[in-house]
Amino acid sequence: MRVHESSQADHVLKQDFPTSIGVSIAGPEFGTHHSDFSNANPGVFEVDYTYPGASTIEPLAQRGIRLMRLPVRWERLQPALGEELDPQELDRLVRTIAQVRASEARVIIDLHNYGRYRTLTARGPRDCIIDQRIDGQTPVSSEHLADLWTRLAIHFHDNSTVIAYGLMNEPHDMGRSKWDEISQRSVDAIRAVDQQTWLLVAGDAWSSTEKFSRVNGPDAWINDATGRVLYEGHCYLDHDSSGQYKLSFAEEAFNDPSIRQRPAKRLQPFVEWCQQNRVRGFVGEFGVPVDDANWNDLFSEMLVQMDQADLGGCVWAAGPWWADYPLSVEVGHSKELDPLSLRKIVERN
Repeated sequence: MRVHESSQADHVLKQDFPTSIGVSIAGPEFGTHHSDFSNANPGVFEVDYTYPGASTIEPLAQRGIRLMRLPVRWERLQPALGEELDPQELDRLVRTIAQVRASEARVIIDLHNYGRYRTLTARGPRDCIIDQRIDGQTPVSSEHLADLWTRLAIHFHDNSTVIAYGLMNEPHDMGRSKWDEISQRSVDAIRAVDQQTWLLVAGDAWSSTEKFSRVNGPDAWINDATGRVLYEGHCYLDHDSSGQYKLSFAEEAFNDPSIRQRPAKRLQPFVEWCQQNRVRGFVGEFGVPVDDANWNDLFSEMLVQMDQADLGGCVWAAGPWWADYPLSVEVGHSKELDPLSLRKIVERN
C-alpha cells in the first residue's frame, strides 16, 4: 500500500526556508559506483542501497536538527524516462519523509545525479549528460528531467514536510549542455503544479562556492515569479575541495600556511555573488573529518562565516551505512559521543 502523508494542514503556505544548519541523511544514493549500475540494474534495496530510518532521523531531531537533506537517485525513482515513477521506490521515499515528519523536522529531496542519468545502451551502461547528443540522439534531455520533477511535485506539493526540491546535485563537466537552460526548464515545470515548495538550484562545476561566479557567470539565471528559490553551493575545506580529505591536517597545513583562511576564501565568492544578485544562497554540502580537532576549528570558523552571511546549509553526512567514513555525523555510530562537528552544529542552531 502506498503511503502518502497529507492533511488539510499541508495545504497552507509552506514556511519560510530556514537559515539553520541541517544534515544530509544518506543511503538512497549508495551503490551507484558499480560498473553495471544503470536504470535497468538499479541495485537491490538493503543490499546495494538503503533509506535512513528512525535510528538516523530521531537522534538528529532530538539534538535540535530540523532540516534534513535526502539524496535520491533518478534511475531508481524513474527507471523508464518519461514514464511513471517506480511505486516501490516512491514508497521508500514517502516512508522516510513520514519519519522526518514524525520527528518534527523538514526535508529536502535532493536529486543526486551530477547532471547525468546512467542508462543501459547496446554497448552497456552509460552516463548520459542531460541534453548531450550521442550518435545523433539525445538519450537524456532537459524535458526528461522536467518530467521527473513534475511527477515528484505532483506527489509532494501538498506535503508540508517537504520544504524544498534540490533540482540536481553537483552538475559538472556538462560539455555543450547548458545548465542554466536545463534548470530553468525544471523550475517552469515544477511551478506549473507547485507554487509552494522552495527550489534549490545548484551551480555548475560541482557547485563550488569558490568558483561560483567564475563558472556560472555574474548573473543569477532563474526566473521564478514565486521568489522561492535559493542557489546552492558546496564547500569542502581540503586542498582540492573534493571532500575526500586524503591528506592529514598536518600535511595540508604544511602545504598551505594560510589554511586557516580557507573557510572565508572559499565561501566569500558565493556570498558576494548572492548579495550582488539579491538572491538567497544555501550551502548544500560541507563537512570535515568529524573527530579531528584541527579540522573542527576550521569547521567552527565556517559556521561563523555562514552565520554572518545569513546562510543555511546541510552538513555531509549522516546515514546508517557509513561505517568508518571520517565525515559521518551519524549519532552514536561507532562512537561513544556525538562527533565534534555535530555538537558544533547543535551549538550554532
